[in-house]
Amino acid sequence: MYKEYPPCSLLSPYIDKYWEFKGNPEYGMRINILPDGCTDFIFTLGEATQTVDGRLTMKPYRSYFIGPMNSYSELVAYAETIHMLGVRFLPSGLSRFIQLPLHELTNQRICADEVTNFFDASFAERLCEEDNFRDRIKIIEELFIKSLYKYDLQTDPQIAFAIEQINRHQGKLPVQSLVEDICLCQRQFERKFKMNTGYTPKIYSRIMQFKNAVDLLRSATCDNLLSTAVHAGYYDVPHLSREIKRMSGNTPYSFLALPSPEEEVTLTYVEA
Repeated sequence: MYKEYPPCSLLSPYIDKYWEFKGNPEYGMRINILPDGCTDFIFTLGEATQTVDGRLTMKPYRSYFIGPMNSYSELVAYAETIHMLGVRFLPSGLSRFIQLPLHELTNQRICADEVTNFFDASFAERLCEEDNFRDRIKIIEELFIKSLYKYDLQTDPQIAFAIEQINRHQGKLPVQSLVEDICLCQRQFERKFKMNTGYTPKIYSRIMQFKNAVDLLRSATCDNLLSTAVHAGYYDVPHLSREIKRMSGNTPYSFLALPSPEEEVTLTYVEA
């Protein structure tokens, strides 16, 4: 079971969503987690132990940080139960609460206490003491709202503008156009963008283009991949197929087989 919960209005400029993944997967089940330009803090609430890309073993009642990904990540379940709760930050949204050099943490999956003391060692245990998802979210939101008023951290307005423009144009806006609009030299713009998002503007645009392509595939009423490729800004079907495979580990047809976004709640997770 996968479900999502939106942040309150005070936190919505910085947090994309809260999510919960809970269930009884088959032993050894593999799940591909797709790149979306965001970063996550994940809290393991159950008895489960999972591995991420064969590198990180997620143990019970711990907090983890998942850095910005430029390709899919594979989670393998080696337990009878899984229960995880996550906070997904919008690109550059984390900087309003914690100053992290995200360009150094791209594709990193590590224990939260290795990057910040924002969550103490008992935080996941506190979440487990609550009976339901909403009460756990309330504890998380109280912490972030307190941080809004306690620390004078700000998101970079130029980078926020650049992200908004890339998202609006679904990754198809030339980087040079952004540089001209923001009035920064290209080197300075790319340095600031990487610091705040973990990506170069070109790679972030590539991820947004991929996300749009997946949305088009999921909403398609037929398997006309050429039409999808053209609308998503790819040269042709082979170009679309290569990008989908590199970013998700799957073929475009695997997304055509999924329910539409209105019917499907597990949008982030695609079984390999």
